[in-house]
Amino acid sequence: MHTVSTPTMAVLVVLGLLMAFMQVIDSSVGDHQTYTSYPPYVRGKNYIWVLNETDLSNSISYLGSHSRLRAAITKLKSGNKIKVATIGGSITAGQGAVDAPNWPQYLFNWLEDTYGKDIIEGSNGAVSGTLSAYMSVCLNMHITKDVDIVFVEYSVNDWHLPGGPPFQNEMRRSFERLLRKILTYPHKPAVILVHSYIWYQAYPVPGSFWNNAEREFNELALYYHLPSVSLKACCYQHLAAEVPGFEVKTPRYKDSAVLKYRSFYYDQMHPDGNTGARVIAEMAMHMIKTAEEWLQIRPMTDKEVANVALALPAPMIQGNREAMADKCFIGNSFTQTVILKQGFDWINEANGNPRPKWGFVATKEGSVLKLEVDTRASTQTGDTDEVLVEVAYLKSYENMGQAQVSCEAGCNCTPTTADGHQVERNSLLHLHNFYVTQAKECHIVVRVLPTTNSGKHKFKLAGIMISEEAGQKEGIKNNGAVEFVGDISLLSKDGKFDVKNQI
Repeated sequence: MHTVSTPTMAVLVVLGLLMAFMQVIDSSVGDHQTYTSYPPYVRGKNYIWVLNETDLSNSISYLGSHSRLRAAITKLKSGNKIKVATIGGSITAGQGAVDAPNWPQYLFNWLEDTYGKDIIEGSNGAVSGTLSAYMSVCLNMHITKDVDIVFVEYSVNDWHLPGGPPFQNEMRRSFERLLRKILTYPHKPAVILVHSYIWYQAYPVPGSFWNNAEREFNELALYYHLPSVSLKACCYQHLAAEVPGFEVKTPRYKDSAVLKYRSFYYDQMHPDGNTGARVIAEMAMHMIKTAEEWLQIRPMTDKEVANVALALPAPMIQGNREAMADKCFIGNSFTQTVILKQGFDWINEANGNPRPKWGFVATKEGSVLKLEVDTRASTQTGDTDEVLVEVAYLKSYENMGQAQVSCEAGCNCTPTTADGHQVERNSLLHLHNFYVTQAKECHIVVRVLPTTNSGKHKFKLAGIMISEEAGQKEGIKNNGAVEFVGDISLLSKDGKFDVKNQI
């Protein structure tokens, strides 16, 4: 239960009366006069919650034994530092939070204020416009392997598939592998599912309750006993009733000043930082608080501690095992794959741009870059044992050449050609896809060719990704995310992507 001291209660009463009075005065006096239910956001131990006890209780869609979360909080309450991470799409990355924190930052602030800044390390590895399929492959670029609690938000991005097979598809298979990969990390981290909801994109009509992947994700939550919070379970009726602060009729961007603290969403997809993002954060905060309250009643037992260390069950989706080796090498991690370079140099081509643009660059034909990667698959779909590999290379409109991509040792592949030249006047990373046979040590060779469509031979490589599934037809297909993550990860000390570092 959330309790408040007598002085705090008095402050709340006075605040409530003051806000009620402000409703009838001119709205030009200040921001909060247009909406009275949201208390001002102020950091500190006496955080004033937006959601009431009923909403908070409803927000927990699954709790289960939550032993991993109990173990992490026990560690925290003992004064030991814990690492808390968030991953997901644009909602978690903070789009819509234009003049207020994103929901992970609200969460990290509350954890620091409640338990102490010195023992909380929060990181936000979410990337806009990505699916769990991307994160499953590139998880090593987004969270450290000694993490203790991970909040996972993909119910919106991994969209609902009406009429399709509920789990035997790449989207659900990759999501399960992502969960399994996190759950096998050394600290046996707690994984908490965060189910967001977009009113305007509900299927089959706006406001439909059953529109996103939440229902199918709940099956995985039950199978792996993953605590879960749900925006629909918490607040759907508030959204449907257009309660101030939960209004969905008009997103805030259409009249930013007037709709501040009234509209739940900033635009057609993203919760507003002052309202929706804060509500999502409170659901996550309440999950932590609930687990702590249960610990006070029933502390961890030796048997429960032993249960946390147990191996995972077999995959819920038959044969859908997680990859044990890292599969994504961009940013500084790409340099770890290089075993030979002739004519290629590791160069930052930012040219005054604060966002770094590192990569291996060659300017002469015959230059060679040899990479060693593990191409063994953890599972298989389709009728081939070959694995899809994606190489990130630069395409630009001047000076760019061509390179042959082939396999030299340990594995086999059909040689292919990547052309760095294009007519469009931009310079962006692209993904060159090819299939290779499986091997623990697969040597892939990139050789600059004498042929060129620009008259020059520059070629730049910035990363390599390997599919977790043999026979997979589609790869990441998100060159923008690969370039963005590769660039921003170079601004961190540990080589991980974090939203706070983005430029």
